[in-house]
Amino acid sequence: MLSDRMTTAVKEVTDAIRESEESGDYARQKKTAASIPGAGDLIERARDIQERLMNMSDEERSSDYAESLQDEYEEITENSTVYEYLNAELVYITMIQEIVASIMESVDI
Repeated sequence: MLSDRMTTAVKEVTDAIRESEESGDYARQKKTAASIPGAGDLIERARDIQERLMNMSDEERSSDYAESLQDEYEEITENSTVYEYLNAELVYITMIQEIVASIMESVDI
């Protein structure tokens, strides 16, 4: 469905993403996390907590439950491997979101 020109442009963008500092840092952090037993489980738990906190109503955010989740998240992210991985992932995803937003804005969607 994509023309040859668009396919080439997509390849150039994805190559630039893969060659970016953000991508390299994310890949390094991912490799490090994979090499440490239990790090993957901690990362998944931290993501789960983030999602729960983000989806809470304003009323729920002031609850003891929310506070306990926040405390648990802070404890998990004291692990430097988990913190560095989550940070690298956030920076990488943010870069990709900015690229997509720029494309969307440029084509006036």
